[in-house]
Amino acid sequence: MKHQYLINTPLDTAVLEYIKEIQNTGTTHGTETISVCESCGRVTANAVYAKICSPHYTACAMDGIALKSSLTFGAAQTSPVQLSSCDYTEVDTGDPLPYGADCVVMVEDLVESSGKILLHDSAVPWQNVRQIGEDICAGDMILPSYSEITPAAVGAMLAGGVLNILAVKRPVVGIIPTGDEIIPPCDNPKDGDIIEFNSSIFKGILETWGASALVYPIVKDDRDLIVSALKSAVSECDAVILNAGSSAGREDFSAYAIENIGKIIYHGIAIKPGKPAVLGICGNVPVLGVPGYPVSGIIVLEHILK
Repeated sequence: MKHQYLINTPLDTAVLEYIKEIQNTGTTHGTETISVCESCGRVTANAVYAKICSPHYTACAMDGIALKSSLTFGAAQTSPVQLSSCDYTEVDTGDPLPYGADCVVMVEDLVESSGKILLHDSAVPWQNVRQIGEDICAGDMILPSYSEITPAAVGAMLAGGVLNILAVKRPVVGIIPTGDEIIPPCDNPKDGDIIEFNSSIFKGILETWGASALVYPIVKDDRDLIVSALKSAVSECDAVILNAGSSAGREDFSAYAIENIGKIIYHGIAIKPGKPAVLGICGNVPVLGVPGYPVSGIIVLEHILK
C-alpha cells in the first residue's frame, strides 16, 4: 500500500487491515517447552493429557481406621460393634488402603472403651476411600490447546504426571526510545532534558499481557541511527515499538525508518490522542511508530498493538 502521511483512517478498519497484512507475511506464534511448575499464566500450544491417574493408588480419604465394612454391619447407638486391634489398621489421610480393607471410619466416629473401639454406626464399602483415577484418569484431556493456564490447572497437570508442556512462546517486543532531548531517568535533569519513562510504562503494559519487553538504549534524532537501531530490533524481536518521532516534524523519523527497511500500512489513525501512529511491517515483524505523549502511546498500545 502506498504510504500516505496522516490519513485519518478509522481505528477498526486500520486494525483489521493491519492484522491481515501481518498474517499475509506468515507471522505466527512460536512454541517452547516449559516446566509445568513455571507455567501459570502461559498458554498451551496443544492439548495436555494426563500421563497417570490421580490418585494413582487406592487411598484413604480420612484419618481413622481402615477395615472390612462387613465387620461393622448391625452397629447402632444402642448396640455398638466392638473392634479389637486385629480388626483394623490405623491410617492417615493419603495412606494407601491396607490389603483386605474396603472402607475407612474417620477418627471422629471412634469411641474407645477398655482397649477396644466402639462403632455406633455401620460403615459401607468404599466409605472414605479415594479410588484410582477418582480425580483424573490417565489419558484424560486436562487442558485443550490455546488455553490460559490457571493455578488450578498447574495442580491438575502435576497430579496427572505432566511435568513439561509445549506452550505458546511469549512474544518479545522491542522498545526503541528516540529523541535528542530524551535522557535516562535521573533526579537532577537540566533545563530542556526530558526524562525517558515511556519505555518503562510500555514494558509494564506488555508484561501484564504476557509478553516480554526488550528496551533498547536511547537513540538520537538521526535518520541513519534510527534506521540502524530498527534493523537491529527487527532481527531480534517479534514486534517493535518506535517511540517517538511518528509525526511530521523536522526530526520525526519513525515513518522514514520503517519505510526504509519495510513498508507502512497506515500513518494516521482516527483516535485522539494518538493520531500520528505509524503501522508498519519490516519483513514479518510488526513495527509501530508511537507518539511521544505518554497517553497517546498507551492508547495506541491498548487499541492497536494488543
